[in-house]
Amino acid sequence: MSGDVGKVYLVGAGPGDPELITIKGLRLLREADVVLHDRLLNDELLRDLKAEIIDVGKAPGRHKLSQEEINELLIKKAREGKVVVRLKGGDPYLFGRGGEEALALREAGIPFEVVPGVTSAIAAPALAGIPVTHRGISTALTVVTGHEEPGKEKELDWHALARVGGTLVVLMGVGRIRENTSLLIDGGLSPQTPAALIERGSWPDQRCVRGALGDIAERASSSGVKPPAVLVVGDVVKLEKHLGRRRIAILRAESQLDESVRLAERYGFIPVAAPSISLRALELPPDVKERIERAECVVFTSSNGVEIISRRSELLELIRRKRIAAIGPKTAQALSAKGMNVDILPDEYSSAGLVEALRGLKRVLLLRSAQGSPALLEGLISSGAEVDDVPVYEVKGSEDSRLDDLIRKAELIDVFAFTSGSTVRYLMRRADELGMEDHLRRALDSGLVVAIGPPTAAVLRELGVRVDVIPEKYTFEGMLEAARRESGVRS
Repeated sequence: MSGDVGKVYLVGAGPGDPELITIKGLRLLREADVVLHDRLLNDELLRDLKAEIIDVGKAPGRHKLSQEEINELLIKKAREGKVVVRLKGGDPYLFGRGGEEALALREAGIPFEVVPGVTSAIAAPALAGIPVTHRGISTALTVVTGHEEPGKEKELDWHALARVGGTLVVLMGVGRIRENTSLLIDGGLSPQTPAALIERGSWPDQRCVRGALGDIAERASSSGVKPPAVLVVGDVVKLEKHLGRRRIAILRAESQLDESVRLAERYGFIPVAAPSISLRALELPPDVKERIERAECVVFTSSNGVEIISRRSELLELIRRKRIAAIGPKTAQALSAKGMNVDILPDEYSSAGLVEALRGLKRVLLLRSAQGSPALLEGLISSGAEVDDVPVYEVKGSEDSRLDDLIRKAELIDVFAFTSGSTVRYLMRRADELGMEDHLRRALDSGLVVAIGPPTAAVLRELGVRVDVIPEKYTFEGMLEAARRESGVRS
């Protein structure tokens, strides 16, 4: 910047999600010569900047720099003729000490500008499904700090806050939640007043602990809630049941994740992709062409099998001349994408439905997983068919770090979506290897467990896991629709 004195921008970074910073704030970050940033910021905002980056974050009892030293550093850098961004979590002027920095800059004759940010006082409740005001419920909002600076002349009057009415939002109040909620009750608020504590609002691991004013402190303690967290008190908390988005664990193989995540988002969920299985293509028998030619009908039971077989174009040419059966619409869609017409699609998308649809055929070739359901093979043989069962891939544990992360934070998951017995077995096996099976089982007990069909449900029950929902249509979309209906998720 030209001239003797630079300029300081006090920029609000928002609650955590890097996409919640303002367009102006992002532009200034990219133009800045120096960035002084707070502790609770997303590293994404600081990536690939040309600026000198200085961490001035303050944690309880651990200050990198005092507020006076931060003020002096802002002044020093501006006097060097630099464009300085003071990046602060939330909004600079809401318990962010931005006003103190602005006064220090004004006194030093340094040009400055405030760029407001999205405050967690409103954003965290909103993202948890709690509007802080709502017609007919609350037309007033009070925002206070739960952790006041020591030595203040006049402390917050919690008894008076209890009489204000409307919605009360308490920031930075985890450490004093027992004292503060007790003071509100002493001031006249009913212990039954709805309350919620939103931890790490807008971050990927955001969670909401719900309760009442009288027990929210105990719930926070038993759930291990840590700062940053926002306490919301008032009847608007009841709306979370209708407006809150639910996290759904998607445990399918990597090849199916992208589409599954898109579908889950479309149905109103927050998808958590954590593949518990991986697929390995198997070497096909040397006489596979002859076996295709002998078959009256070639049967696919998954899109994975279609993808693996399609890597050999000469096999596709042979299969196109046969009658082709698919277990369900996604498999049929995968076949169609490879230029193969599906002749047989069962009314019920299951092994039992496929057996019924293939009844009367004499020579059937199955191209499927090595762990395919024995019910299909047994059912076809019982119906009088000669069955050639060729495994084209095997299912293994994924060894994916995302699965380990999900198991460690399983309490954050609202819905567990199991699309095969393999996804169940490998999830439980990995939890056992991590020594966290009991932790996972508690999360499964408190969440909604959805099985894509009866065989998957049977595996869950065999392993002692309760099954809450089996969709009418045994498809992933059927699961999402059933889970949405059961959990009241908004789309």
